[in-house]
This record gives sequence, structure tokens and C-alpha cells, in this order.
Amino acid sequence: MNRHDVRLKSRKMDVATSGSDFCGNNSGQREADRGFSIIELLIAMAVGMVVLGGVYNVFTLLSKQFATQEVVIEMQQNARMAMDIVTREIRMAGYNPTLTLTKCSGAMAPASPSTTCVGIRSASASSISVASDLDGDGDLTADPTNPNENIVYDRYLSSGIYALGRTSNGTKQPVIENLDFLGFSYFDAADATPTDLANIRKIRITLRIIAAQADPAYPTDGGFRKFTLVSDVTPRNLGL
Repeated sequence: MNRHDVRLKSRKMDVATSGSDFCGNNSGQREADRGFSIIELLIAMAVGMVVLGGVYNVFTLLSKQFATQEVVIEMQQNARMAMDIVTREIRMAGYNPTLTLTKCSGAMAPASPSTTCVGIRSASASSISVASDLDGDGDLTADPTNPNENIVYDRYLSSGIYALGRTSNGTKQPVIENLDFLGFSYFDAADATPTDLANIRKIRITLRIIAAQADPAYPTDGGFRKFTLVSDVTPRNLGL
């Protein structure tokens, strides 16, 4: 074998080796371009569904908690607003700047409360009637010339819903709805229970608001959430 034959054989071997590498590279490229199998896609879909289910459960839970918080906040706001109105007007009971009006006295809850005395005219466990001469004219006549001077608070049924009623000069208006309970307790100067209107020095007011709709997740009271607010009021003008 001469040099020419050796070089020729070497070239043939190089070409064969190159061809083998080329075919091998194509096979690897085809393997890389093959994509996902059906089993791999099904597994990926199953994992995705589990993740989405978890996200949905969290979202549902947060939505229920948000709705519950809205109900509780609404009840608290209504109770505090109503309590502010009631305590402000009861605190002014007995206001008598001219000193010409007769102070209320006698039985705590008379069948026919006075319409001319100033102070607390009727004091029962579920309602209260107060009078104050706000305009200082020495007149408590229940007419448009004396607005907000003769006030009664009680619980009554309004359009099928219990409400806190405010009667001013004979006209009743609801203050808040969904009032589950309204209570009044009375105390004299020694914190004992008085038997005469003239001896009342402090009034304890209790308001209990009930949610407008039931919450199936709430375990008591048939699913109806409630909020209770208690406040003590000391009328400034009683006993003067």
C-alpha cells in the first residue's frame, strides 16, 4: 500500500465518522422536539386543578369572613348611633331654665303621664318619656312651636320589623330597625331602685340589635347574630 492509498482510506474513514455523527445529532434533535406525552399533560392538568381548587376555597372563605364582618360592623354602627341619640335627649330631661315648670313626680309608670311637668314623665322597663324646655320659653305644649321637647322612646313593630321608636310631640318615627331588645333601669342617688319619678338620678339603657339575615354558619340564635350595647346616663337637671 502506497501513500496515496493510505490518504484515500483515511478520507473514507473521516467521511464515515462524520456521517455517523450527523445521523446521531438528528436523532437527538428529533427526541428534543417530540413535546409532552398525554400522560404528562394529564398530570400537569391534575396539579393545576388542585391548585385552582385551593385558591377557590381560600377566596370563598375570605368572602364569607368579609360578609360576616360587614354584618357585625353594621349592627355596631346602628346600635351606637341609636344609643347616642337616646342618651343625648335623656341627658337633657328636666331642663328648666325659667324655673317656672313643675318637676315630674309620682308613680314611675303612670297610666296617664303628665303633659305639663318637666323631667322624666314615665319610666317603665321598656320605654321612657322625657320633657325638657329646650327653647327656654316656659312652655312644653306638644306642638310645632316646641319641637323635640316631649320625647318618648320605645320598641314597636314597624312594617313587620321591630324598631326603636322615637315619638316627638305625638309623631312617631323609627330610629333604627331590627331592634331585638330595649330596656331601661333606674337608680336614685344611692344607686337603689326608686319608686318616685322625682328620685331618678341615673338611667341604664340596654339596646340589642339583631342581624337582618341569618348566617347558616352561626351556631346560635337560629343563625342570627346579635350585638348588645349598654350605657348609663345621668341627666344633668334632675334633682336641681
